[in-house]
Amino acid sequence: MGFFGRKTVAALVAGFSLLIAGCTASTGGESASKPSDKAGGGSPVTVGMTYIPNVQFAPAYVADKEGLFTAEGVAAKLRHHGTDEGLFTALLAGEEDVVIASADEMLQARAQGMDLISVGQYYQKYPTKIMVKDDSAIRSVADLKGKKVGLPGEFGSNWFGLLAALKDSGMTRADIDVQSIGFTQLAALKSDKVDAVVGFSNNDGVQFELADVPVREIDLAKTGEPPLVGMNIVTTSQFAKNHADALKHTLQALSKGMQVCVDDPARAVDITKSYDQNLTSDEALASTKATLEATNKLFAPAGKVDFTQDVDQWKRMNDFLSQIEGVLGSKVDVTEAVTNEYLEQ
Repeated sequence: MGFFGRKTVAALVAGFSLLIAGCTASTGGESASKPSDKAGGGSPVTVGMTYIPNVQFAPAYVADKEGLFTAEGVAAKLRHHGTDEGLFTALLAGEEDVVIASADEMLQARAQGMDLISVGQYYQKYPTKIMVKDDSAIRSVADLKGKKVGLPGEFGSNWFGLLAALKDSGMTRADIDVQSIGFTQLAALKSDKVDAVVGFSNNDGVQFELADVPVREIDLAKTGEPPLVGMNIVTTSQFAKNHADALKHTLQALSKGMQVCVDDPARAVDITKSYDQNLTSDEALASTKATLEATNKLFAPAGKVDFTQDVDQWKRMNDFLSQIEGVLGSKVDVTEAVTNEYLEQ
């Protein structure tokens, strides 16, 4: 991979902000959702979430609404970022204590010297897939040779996923015709502007299904997982050191909230309505339910939530991203950047 110059973390996070379709972004520093402002006893912890309220953050909404944070002795406040705010700006400024973010963005920020550590795995599976129409002759990554492949641009998780898939099949960017199509995967594939698209299984895959456009998803790796890690839970080493108990209990509450999402999606969607003011129509609710069901496959593929991180997988991602021009610059010491010590064993 490595075919673009250095991009700042701030630029790369724009891709994540558009992961979700059908929502309107907030422009202020606080979300247009209904964040918790619970006061009273317990350790104060502000949980940061990116940009716009969405059901992918339902574990936090459930933990807040159902009193799971309170039961763990945490006085939690949920905070969504504004679109003009850096992903880790509030965390580093002490305005947030943990933030849910993609692992590749965290690793890039760490490589730039930011004091960040990953303390829990939010997605057990990497969400990116290659998608083709169901009647397409393309059935493997190797079949993409000479084909037009659309994705938002040469940055972020979709781009890293595509390059990982090419490497796994012994191919390079030169073997395909890369098309930067913005966040228009549905329209581009439906109209045959491209032969395949790269997107998120819990966003683009859902939108194809809701639009009644049958697609087939192609895994990035022929066997196992690609050398990438999905969403994770990030804090600073200073907060973790000074507030270890609060961090442990915050993770426990989020884990319990996520298990509710997996076990009772309808209940989680109903709770999400209190935090996402866009969920007012039957169509929006149907889309949200479908999105959560797809996201549950990333939360807990086997049905059991587990925030434990695979440090070896992080090392593989570190090695992979370090080979891409302008992404890391140099490798990160993963043993200092990733820890499971704050998870209940």
